[in-house]
Amino acid sequence: MKQNCAAKAPCGIDSKDGKATCPLNGCCSSWGSCGFTDTFCTTGPGDTCQKNFGTCGIPAKPSCGQIANSATNGRHIGYYQGWNVRTRDCDKVWPSQLSTSGLTHLVYAYASIDDQTFQIKPDHPADADLYHQFTALKTDRLKTWIAVGGWTFSDPTSPTYHTWSKLASTALYRKAFVTSVVEFMTKYGFQGLDVAWEFPANPDRGGNDNDTQNMIALMKDLKQAFGSNFGLSTVLPADYVYLQGVDPLALHPYVDWFNFLSYDFHGPWELNSMFMKAKLRPHTSLLEIDNKLTPLWFNKVDASKINLGIAYYGRGFSADRNCLNVGCDAYGIGQQGSCTKQPGIMSNIEIHRLVEEKKLKPVLLKDEAVKQITWDDQWWSYDDNETAAMKLAFANTRCLGGVFSWAMDYDA
Repeated sequence: MKQNCAAKAPCGIDSKDGKATCPLNGCCSSWGSCGFTDTFCTTGPGDTCQKNFGTCGIPAKPSCGQIANSATNGRHIGYYQGWNVRTRDCDKVWPSQLSTSGLTHLVYAYASIDDQTFQIKPDHPADADLYHQFTALKTDRLKTWIAVGGWTFSDPTSPTYHTWSKLASTALYRKAFVTSVVEFMTKYGFQGLDVAWEFPANPDRGGNDNDTQNMIALMKDLKQAFGSNFGLSTVLPADYVYLQGVDPLALHPYVDWFNFLSYDFHGPWELNSMFMKAKLRPHTSLLEIDNKLTPLWFNKVDASKINLGIAYYGRGFSADRNCLNVGCDAYGIGQQGSCTKQPGIMSNIEIHRLVEEKKLKPVLLKDEAVKQITWDDQWWSYDDNETAAMKLAFANTRCLGGVFSWAMDYDA
């Protein structure tokens, strides 16, 4: 077939150079788009999949059954938001107040990075004292780690907007970072590093096309410096828009595990969408979690290296009082919690208090494995002990290696 020089398809013969493959080994459809469903992957008579530009056909999902208990007997990780003690007027949770029963790892979020020297540093001067309180919780069964970066680290208004990309781009900058991390963890007593580079290769979050390969180089450098002295992990975005900037399979040799960000699927940002009307949908739906894990199976990621995220907070919308169920139109952002004070978000502490005060009756949405509460014009979804157990059971069936919670100070 003659190449179309003006073609701009993301993949396949009509891509810019006629050679582009799909990220994560996804399927390249006949019209040159990447995906992970029959629409993109069908082979045989009337096939829709372009061979040699990714996978054709859909790989089987990992299946272990409940009896394996891979996640139940695996890693149980809790994140702790250190800033909560200086930003909340109430419901402050100090390290000493954390319930660590059943946890294998506790992760402090977040450290920052100097945007000029590329050395790790406390996010706030007051954090140094909290570090010592935090790492004092370590035992023979509980390890204390530090996470660096985070979702606001690459905000366009942040001075660290381009920091991850710059840091990873040269061996000199990577060495400065790696050396500082080893010194930092030794000084404060941390036993591992969680790299929360959440938006590699995404231009809207300070990324560029070289990030994917440069991230591999960064993680390799960290692993070589850490040896067996420190642990190393990174996060995996659930949204394919961001996940495609990561190459999990190439990171396999360097990480102890991946934390899959299986929450925030829906939120107030959808209210401003030009493409579709915002609907009431739970931000931690198990149905969506299963679908969003699919690209990892195409990428041949080892399921035992994946930890499933469980949110200890809910998200809410305002809607028509006569239509407060999944699928109804969302009209606005939900109310804010009395202590967290973020519109559309409430900690589980605030939700449980609200349920008691208003005498609400939470409803289990079984297929989504979430709870729903409604009052006045408010619709909220969240996870509690019952739905967290359902998600843990799902993690077992998919052979996952553990679970993690965001965040312990939301449910202390």
